[in-house]
Amino acid sequence: MKVISACFVLLTISTAHGIFPHRVHGVFALNAPGALRSVQTNPNDEESTLTPLDNRNGWVNPEDIAPMPQCVAQQDHSVWLSAMARCTSKQCTRHFGAICTHHQWLTQLSCLSIEFSPDIVDRYLSICSRSVLAKAQLFQWIHTITGRMWLVNVGDANRLQSLSPASLTRGYAAFQVTAKAPACLTELVANPSMEPFDHVIASCGFTSDTRHTGNADRPWEYREDLRSIVALDSETTSYELTGRRIAWGDYFDKRCFCETFSTHKEAQLCPGPSLASTKGRLWLNATCGPDFLPVDWTDGLHTTTFAYIGTKDWRWPLHRAARSRTVTRLVDHCTTDACDFDSDGYCKVERAVDRACVCRNVSYHNCEGPCQDFEARIDFVNWLQDLCGNVDGWHGLPKHWPQLAAPTSVDMVPWRWSVKPSRKADPKNRHSKPLSPCPSAESRLGSIVLVNLATLLAGLYARTPRSSTRALACGNPQTWFLSGLVIAAVHVFANWMNATLVQATAGYEKVPVVQLMILWCSMPRLTWLTIFLVVICPFRENKLYIVRSCLVTEVTLQALSAFPMIQTVNYGLKHDFYLGGMARLEAKPAAQYMYAGAVTWLIIVVVSLALLLQTAREAIAWLDRQKRSLASPPIMADTMVKLKENWNWFEDMVAHHCLDRTWNPEGEPLVQSDARDYGTLPIKGPHVHRTRRTTVRLTIIITTGAFLLWVAQCLFWAGFIALSSEEFCPPKLGILTPIWMIASVAVTSLLIIP
Repeated sequence: MKVISACFVLLTISTAHGIFPHRVHGVFALNAPGALRSVQTNPNDEESTLTPLDNRNGWVNPEDIAPMPQCVAQQDHSVWLSAMARCTSKQCTRHFGAICTHHQWLTQLSCLSIEFSPDIVDRYLSICSRSVLAKAQLFQWIHTITGRMWLVNVGDANRLQSLSPASLTRGYAAFQVTAKAPACLTELVANPSMEPFDHVIASCGFTSDTRHTGNADRPWEYREDLRSIVALDSETTSYELTGRRIAWGDYFDKRCFCETFSTHKEAQLCPGPSLASTKGRLWLNATCGPDFLPVDWTDGLHTTTFAYIGTKDWRWPLHRAARSRTVTRLVDHCTTDACDFDSDGYCKVERAVDRACVCRNVSYHNCEGPCQDFEARIDFVNWLQDLCGNVDGWHGLPKHWPQLAAPTSVDMVPWRWSVKPSRKADPKNRHSKPLSPCPSAESRLGSIVLVNLATLLAGLYARTPRSSTRALACGNPQTWFLSGLVIAAVHVFANWMNATLVQATAGYEKVPVVQLMILWCSMPRLTWLTIFLVVICPFRENKLYIVRSCLVTEVTLQALSAFPMIQTVNYGLKHDFYLGGMARLEAKPAAQYMYAGAVTWLIIVVVSLALLLQTAREAIAWLDRQKRSLASPPIMADTMVKLKENWNWFEDMVAHHCLDRTWNPEGEPLVQSDARDYGTLPIKGPHVHRTRRTTVRLTIIITTGAFLLWVAQCLFWAGFIALSSEEFCPPKLGILTPIWMIASVAVTSLLIIP
């Protein structure tokens, strides 16, 4: 039998004041699956009518009287029973002539109408008026017995004659939700009635349908030994009074409970802050709403909304390096129980991390070691700010933490070494020399401009015509190849010499010489302009020596430049600098120039090598076809054929205007055509024409490639110097530009002397 029914039985058979059921336990959750079915409307708008009892001239059997109402049974009903006893007496119910053959205890209805006066009803009205259903049940009993249309005062039962679900102004809840209330709440008493929690719940309770708590067939009995009528049954208040139905179970009126139990808001709260206090406040809020709680009831709540983070919602930094062992152990130490919210707003206890506990013991210094990688640092700083940024009194991040939450200029440099003083001058030591200030970015860019001007002067000087005697001597391929290597060696030696001087400067002892030397090899050079000035029309065969030497030099230096360039591209790809149009580098335009220059350099090198290999392959294939008299390769698509025809026309035009007009017949051996000797006049056969076209193509590829590489290196160095103004701070030696000028003079001399 339901707990509430047992409570009614105990209260019915007790006669002492204050005897109530000890505890009321819930049956099921309010919104548990299947607990609440859709309410079926059975409207009953007819007015209540008096149901006549089966009486004998105004006397009725006590068994025919309706059972005691629930709200009366929950109180001291001795006065109620005394009123019924005064109207009950032994009456003769069977006669044999003038002799009475059977006596029976009967109750006089007219007497009941008098005894159950408004004064008697008023004794029970305070408890019965808590819930509109209990009051309506009491009214039906009084109306049936006495025929009155009021309880105590005329008009106090007007709204009780036709109830609806809206009569329960705050709705109802299942008894089972009381199990979600903590013990500190259920053990409290309501002021000023001094009723325990369970008593208030019982006084506001009702059932889905009408139930009996005793003998439904014999609700009343008169006992001669007690000289009083005894209640053998009581009837529960049911939701059927509203004319509708709900799922089977035990419920309580929320308004009834909240207005009774929350008379003094502060007195009804569990002491806190604690988990029990949080459960109690959330229970009252879900049941009654915030109007029945103090204004500051949310202070100190142990909930997973902010103060606590559910273990299922806990998020570590994405970067594994940012998860230090100290923080991991700290999170395990700060894990405890907290309240999450179920679908009805009641507390659902789960394991959670105490945010304040973690933040009290964690700061940016916990990531000094693991966060050497800037991505780990950014991840840790953002994680720490999201976790503790809104915690009162927490100052675990430095003031400049927004700068730490984004890549800095140092983070964007792809190598970890720097060119800057590693120590400061000691002001107490008068023999220590002060370190020279860092030169400005403009002065460092100016040195690059001077180097390019020196290369340009060398190219202009190289255009001076040479004697044919020297030109003939230039035909030795070993000479121009060796000259190119010597020129490259001069550049590398100049870079090494400057790097060594930098390392020998006070404070720069930790500067790596080799890395700095190779980095300087990637400086932009006007080699493309030198080649262009040499081959510009009119073209002479002796100038091929200069072009070949410059090409060897440029290839050697560009090969050394590949180390910092490829390192930059690889670093950018690793850290996603190239994604989204370099969106990650928007705050640093200089970094965009640097990484754009590096990837442009790599693309140009790859494309140039591909074009050179294609040219060489076509030349070899043409010679092979000439020897074997093979047919032409299969016809390509129309677009490619048209493009190739236009390009061949362009090469023929350049060869005609720049090569054929300056043709030196004495510089070529005699050429025979079709086994017929025409003397000393050479005939330009197909192989000569093909050679001239190949020369033009190679010259265009080399010059264009060198120019584009120069542009890419200019972008790279302009961005690098502006980006690393503090990390790339070479001392003012006053020798960098002269060394480059000496190298340029050496280049010029090597170009002149074959």
